[in-house]
Amino acid sequence: MTPIKPRKIPQNLIYNPKGTDLYKLINLKNGSVIGQMVAYPSINKDVYIASLAIYRERRQGFGKMFLDFAKNMSKKCGFEGRMSVYASTLALDPHNPPHIFYRKYGFVSEDKEMLNKIDKCIKNRKQLDYRATPSTLMYYEEDFRVKKYSLLERLKNYFIK
Repeated sequence: MTPIKPRKIPQNLIYNPKGTDLYKLINLKNGSVIGQMVAYPSINKDVYIASLAIYRERRQGFGKMFLDFAKNMSKKCGFEGRMSVYASTLALDPHNPPHIFYRKYGFVSEDKEMLNKIDKCIKNRKQLDYRATPSTLMYYEEDFRVKKYSLLERLKNYFIK
């Protein structure tokens, strides 16, 4: 008979108190709240809206953990992973706006000028100037990151369908 392996107790837990739209990320070792996220379906039920803040232990992957969780919730709600966020410079750390973080995760925006500015900062490994960075509505769709087809492939796909 093979012994049962004990499950590893997670170090962090996403907790939803009383079925609200508020989710808290708890460090189980010391009981501290690392961050929180408000996430809910949009009014017209086509996208999942998320707003998150990490209070302590930043740059440890907790923001990504929240976004992965919101993406899964979006799928459970039937939105196929579609999400939107409002990248605000008024966040907890105004000197480090979250735009680059959201862009690296795969978020896009209708504001193409802002996207170009963000992409340039990512390419040059620079921080956005928080004084010149407006709050930006960004959205995520899993199939948005499709590979770019060459002209020949696009023509082939157009005529062969």
